[in-house]
Amino acid sequence: MSFKRTPLVPPAVAFAAGIAGASLCGPTLPWVAWGAALVSGAALAVLGRTLGAAAALLIGVAALGVLRGAQTPLAPDHVRRLSLPTIARIEGRLAAEPRYWAPDRVRLWLDALRADEAPASGRIQVTAYGVPPALTVGQRIVAPLRLHPATGFRNPGTFDYGEYLAREGIRVVATVRAESITPLDDPAPPWPARVKREALAAIERALPPASAALLGGLLLGERTGLPPDIDGAFRRAGVYHVLAVSGFNVALLAAAVWALCSLARVGRRLAAIIAIVVVIGFALVVGPQPSVLRAAVMAVLVLGAVLLERDPSVTNSLALAALAILAVRPGDLFDPGFQLSFAATLGIVMAPLPRGVVLGALGASAAAQLAVLPITLAHFNQLSTVGLVANLGVVPLAGAATVMGLVAVTLSLVSEAVAAVAFDAVWPVLLALRGIVALAAAVPGAVVHLPAPGPLAVAAYVGGLALLVARKRLAAAILLAVAVGAATWPLVRPADPRLRLTVLDVGQGDAIVAEMPDGRAILVDAGSGGPRRLDAGERVVAPFLWNRGFLSLAGAVVTHDDSDHAGGMPAVRRLLRIDERWTGLDPPAAPRWFGGVLVTSLPRLATGGRRNDGGLVLRVEVGLVSFLLASDIEAARERELVATGRPVAATVLKVAHHGSRSSTTAEFVRAVRPTVAVISVGARNTYGHPDPGVLARLADAGAQIYRTDRDGAVILETDGHMLSVTRWASRRVDRICLDPEAIC
Repeated sequence: MSFKRTPLVPPAVAFAAGIAGASLCGPTLPWVAWGAALVSGAALAVLGRTLGAAAALLIGVAALGVLRGAQTPLAPDHVRRLSLPTIARIEGRLAAEPRYWAPDRVRLWLDALRADEAPASGRIQVTAYGVPPALTVGQRIVAPLRLHPATGFRNPGTFDYGEYLAREGIRVVATVRAESITPLDDPAPPWPARVKREALAAIERALPPASAALLGGLLLGERTGLPPDIDGAFRRAGVYHVLAVSGFNVALLAAAVWALCSLARVGRRLAAIIAIVVVIGFALVVGPQPSVLRAAVMAVLVLGAVLLERDPSVTNSLALAALAILAVRPGDLFDPGFQLSFAATLGIVMAPLPRGVVLGALGASAAAQLAVLPITLAHFNQLSTVGLVANLGVVPLAGAATVMGLVAVTLSLVSEAVAAVAFDAVWPVLLALRGIVALAAAVPGAVVHLPAPGPLAVAAYVGGLALLVARKRLAAAILLAVAVGAATWPLVRPADPRLRLTVLDVGQGDAIVAEMPDGRAILVDAGSGGPRRLDAGERVVAPFLWNRGFLSLAGAVVTHDDSDHAGGMPAVRRLLRIDERWTGLDPPAAPRWFGGVLVTSLPRLATGGRRNDGGLVLRVEVGLVSFLLASDIEAARERELVATGRPVAATVLKVAHHGSRSSTTAEFVRAVRPTVAVISVGARNTYGHPDPGVLARLADAGAQIYRTDRDGAVILETDGHMLSVTRWASRRVDRICLDPEAIC
């Protein structure tokens, strides 16, 4: 790559590096670095030291990236400064169009103006339940909101929704009944919102629901109505990118406009101006998604070069697009859409593609797939084995459906009857697209789930690809081998001789992973799941296991059938191989040994009673350390366990029923005598868990209390003599020595 032709590439890389490292720098260092770079750069430029001046310039740009990426302090009247959780009457203005997940569930982004009649600021994500009044972006509303801090599930190696919201400037989330929302004005929707609404409405009127949702995704990136089976098929086939509006869509649109202008014998400059206007309008309608912004900026730059009769540099345009987006929205650097869009485009631009339509398409698909591989593994733990071939059929059909869909939507603004003919023509294309995707997704092993690569693996992989492009094949092979070795290390590394038990943060539910000294793992419950629920099995448990190097489980335990324990298990069964399955109705017949760790099921002797009391209770022992996993049992079952005389004393108690007042009785706590108590509980639960009486009884017994709502995942590691407890949210580690004769 010649930097004379692409002078914006080094500043773009430096600016992005500054944003990435912003969290590692204090408030003073970037200002000092920026000032020093400015002075030294100017001095070196005067002395004719061009290379030194350029290096100083890049340091200054990186310092600006640090400053741009640093978190800004909250305003004094920011809603996050309220005493949360609380209920407050919030007046604000909608910052985006309402996003409907179902007819009776809508998500709003609200910029606060007043809170309980006092001035307020800050963006709030509001989930409204029920059928709301007609709402639009820019509208002022008022509603009594139940406010909470914006937090996600905090676990090693899993997606943190709270961090995503923070990048979007959202520190507070809220819920409300939709009928409580009162509009304070009735502005006309801005034209981009009106165009998008009309386009989606025309599509929904003309096509069956599944095909309408698919076309809405192809044209406008609107995927909320896509049936789960179709959505999953596109993911498994490795072609989900066609549903994310990106350069593919923008290029088709610009090419179509250019072709129409050519047919109308419009001059090149005027055609470029018309195409620029259409592309910008399209980006405004679709919305500020990173892939859309990148494609729109690049298209405008390329068309601008035509307007100025200059030879455009795609790589330089890509760098300028990155600088423009990150200068306005630095948090996009960590967004998977931003990373995938830029990596795929850079891969296609840099790769030496073969000639010919088929070979060229195959080469472009391979280049894009190779470029985004570490990103898809890092964010989604997915390696597509069929995407390269599937794209050969999917991309042309998606392109045809996109062009025909744009024509049909445009015609719908003129005549419904004429548009109906165009929609009828696009429908078979959509069916063919769904058919090819379904076939590709049905291939055994279409998607392989692997651990997310670490920094060494990513750096070696990127360096290997760069050397491969530069035709340094031996060096490339060495680096790629290092990348493969580093990426697969979690799968082949020797087993840890300690027992590692992780109580995952899955909100109001239970999910516990026990990693045994012999390298096997068992899962006890898998959090919530089911219709219209976040599936903790798919979103939290499976990624955690993959990133720990587990593609299979020695055992999966469902303590009882409540959805907050069993709901996520179907996804786990679908995504990982499981050797044994235990339930409260079918417990293990005898104690089981796992590399020196004894796992015992404590039987239930009585019949009847509450459903929670039928839950499977497990005792895990190694050396001097024991764990009692009490499921959701309540007072009656606790009395039964104590009365049987079976050993219930334990070093660690996984507190029953999320700390409910109906469990963890004083008699049971005296029998268990826990040193550590872990409560798996949701931060925004409506049950009042954990109960203050339960907390008091545990504290009186001398137990150290850990809670997933405050501490995130709680990681307990022991060699049988010493116990360490890690609070993942704060990374704080407590060490407890249990052997009085050992030095811990």
